[in-house]
Amino acid sequence: MSAAVSRLSRLSLEDMPPTTRSQARTASQATSGHDPDQEESSSDLESDSDVSDFDDEEMPTVVRSPTKLIYNLDQLSERRRGAVRDVFSEPPKIALQRCRRIGNTYAFQMTELVTRSIRIRAPDSGASRLSCTCGEEDTPCMHLVWLLDQLQKQTLYGHDDSKPLTMTAEGFAEEMGDPFQNIADCHLDVRADGLHCPVVVEPGAHPDEELDRHRVLESRELLSSIYRTDPEDFRPDIFTHPAPGKKVLKRHDLGCSVFRMLLDNHHFFHYFLSLSRPADPINDPFRKLSQRVARVLRDLDAYSPEAACSSSTTTAAATCAEPPADVSWAARHLVGTVQLIRSAIYNRDHPLQRHEKLSAARALVHVLAAVVARNRDAHPGPSRRSRKHYLNLIGDGDQDFVVAELNLLPPEAVSAFLHTLEAVHDQIGLHGAPASYVAKLRTLLARLRTSTPGLKRHGKGQGTHRGSKRMK
Repeated sequence: MSAAVSRLSRLSLEDMPPTTRSQARTASQATSGHDPDQEESSSDLESDSDVSDFDDEEMPTVVRSPTKLIYNLDQLSERRRGAVRDVFSEPPKIALQRCRRIGNTYAFQMTELVTRSIRIRAPDSGASRLSCTCGEEDTPCMHLVWLLDQLQKQTLYGHDDSKPLTMTAEGFAEEMGDPFQNIADCHLDVRADGLHCPVVVEPGAHPDEELDRHRVLESRELLSSIYRTDPEDFRPDIFTHPAPGKKVLKRHDLGCSVFRMLLDNHHFFHYFLSLSRPADPINDPFRKLSQRVARVLRDLDAYSPEAACSSSTTTAAATCAEPPADVSWAARHLVGTVQLIRSAIYNRDHPLQRHEKLSAARALVHVLAAVVARNRDAHPGPSRRSRKHYLNLIGDGDQDFVVAELNLLPPEAVSAFLHTLEAVHDQIGLHGAPASYVAKLRTLLARLRTSTPGLKRHGKGQGTHRGSKRMK
């Protein structure tokens, strides 16, 4: 730990002017005399590894990004295709520090660890609407391409991941639409959670929250993974009522000191995150989507039309306001999140492991139980459907909401949450729902009751009670 912290203390990322790959390539060509056409050809050859499932020589313009989205580069010039390939084949080492909205602009602050090369040669050798402060005039720079790909991945609802997105000359997918409005429609705080990026708020905007709630949650996930403890059970003395403390270091308590360091220094947080394992809670895609649902529902519960009108008046400088966090906005997010869970179940490089099946089932049951629990007016509105979350997703029509996805998972995984699903069934009976939806839920419950007894006992022990507790 001390060696790692020592190395971090010697880094000064803010003072390092970032160097882009295209700048490095230009310098290399100037000093070594390489033919640019030869470099372009080399880039095409290197891109073969990015094509993945599209090995056909007639489709050299299809590339896969670090987020595993697929892009079609047909609309770009050869030079810009090469730039995008460079970004995706060797992603920049970027850490997002923070993000915020300033009037009609979304601002993302990031740092990049740049590797430089020094060559000492013998005397006789010769020698738009989207902007970035890197100084690279030819947009899109690698920082923009990287960030827009990350943003696109967060809420690409209803997209078939096997189909390529169309890359525009500005560095983002055509399907994204206007990037600013895309972020606004989703809400910046929802995007930021998935990017491990704190949102800067106006002073006094949230007087009851001294700390970034999501950063506290993810710090707990990181620390608990070291001890192989469930995050919810790890150090309740620290995380039940977290406090920043007057000093970062807490004497005689290494765990609390590291927690405060994770909150205090985003470089240290991202360094810690980079060392986590794929199976750790912070990297569990189903857990992250479940947390998104919790964020969306928290925003819905906090929404009031009066406050929204007041806020929009005070931010008149913004040309594109974020839509209200009302029932229709929340419903779009929940339906989209269930689609992402379904995609994460299907589109995988390897079959689901046992813990992944349980995590997927837990996330789906969380969504279903949360919706059923909200058969009440969330806010004033012209119709019952515009006011009630439950009616949007279950009560007014059979959309197979969540039940269809639960049926994709093996019974032994879903049966861990049998008691919660039975309680959901009873609530739906009281609220009312289409007969076809109720019948599908009953069929699912009957299948779970006859599942393997051994795995049922697992659910009845750790999984069921813990899952039921979180549904409330």
